[in-house]
Amino acid sequence: MPARKTRLRSNLITRLTYSLCVCLLGIVTACAPVGPEFVKPEVELPGEWSTHGDGLLESSPIQQPRWWLVFNDLVLNKLVETAWQNNNSLEIAGLRILEARAQLGIAQGSQYPQSQLAAGDATYVSPADNLGGGSNFWQYGIGASASWEFDFWGKFRRGIEAADAAYLSSVAARNQALVLLTAQVVNTYTTIRVNEEQLRFAHENVGIQQRSYDITAVLYRNGSDSELDMQQAHTLLLSTQATIPGYEVALLQARNALNTLLGEPPGTIDALLSENHGIPQLPETVEVGIPADLLRRRPDVRQAELNALAQNARVGLAQADL
Repeated sequence: MPARKTRLRSNLITRLTYSLCVCLLGIVTACAPVGPEFVKPEVELPGEWSTHGDGLLESSPIQQPRWWLVFNDLVLNKLVETAWQNNNSLEIAGLRILEARAQLGIAQGSQYPQSQLAAGDATYVSPADNLGGGSNFWQYGIGASASWEFDFWGKFRRGIEAADAAYLSSVAARNQALVLLTAQVVNTYTTIRVNEEQLRFAHENVGIQQRSYDITAVLYRNGSDSELDMQQAHTLLLSTQATIPGYEVALLQARNALNTLLGEPPGTIDALLSENHGIPQLPETVEVGIPADLLRRRPDVRQAELNALAQNARVGLAQADL
């Protein structure tokens, strides 16, 4: 009987211990992490534009995310694709995403045993043979240990929340860099085409004004015109000729800037720009979307929100450390 009572008492203690461990684990799992919860502010956005443009502006969802395609310029499309592939700043932003994703993996790994140790050894024992028979043998040993900190205060959960927000923020930062890069490529390309047209018009005007000056000079020498008319024609000619170097310098600067955006050495895109397609022309109608779309499509607004979420989670992380 005493042995049976001891066995029953031992089973009861084992069950109570198991139940207590399960209850503690449930409490730890259900415990809410400390720190403030992030609350996304509610913003009421108008569904229509404040100015309707005398009936020329119509609010409708935008259907063309690649907005530069409306110019229908094959050279511009090629330049944008090249910039996406080669731009150094965009590549750095992409590497930031990989870095943030690795940090997120580290934060997620903190939920599991934070320290693991495994060790093993093998020893060949060859004692002195005093019995006349072989007594050599191998001796093996293996061991393992792990330590795990319970996330009672939600420290690790807050860390994951902050790392996840930082990861999504890096994605938004790359999207922002992509938007700025595309806009800058299109703007620089347009500047190049405008300078080319201005330079072409300047050369044409020089040719016209040169003929006008030659005519007035002939008339002056023959006594059919005054010297004032000849000098005015000469001044106009020199004034137009003086604008040409400025256009050439501006064109060279714009081409070098475009090469930098594309991650290429100077002169690389000259062959691509050799065919003058003129200034890109806008279509008669352009999709602008509705006011709410302007905020939803802005990566910098999304990035700011995610940064606020990450900082809010770090407040809880600091409180858990306290």
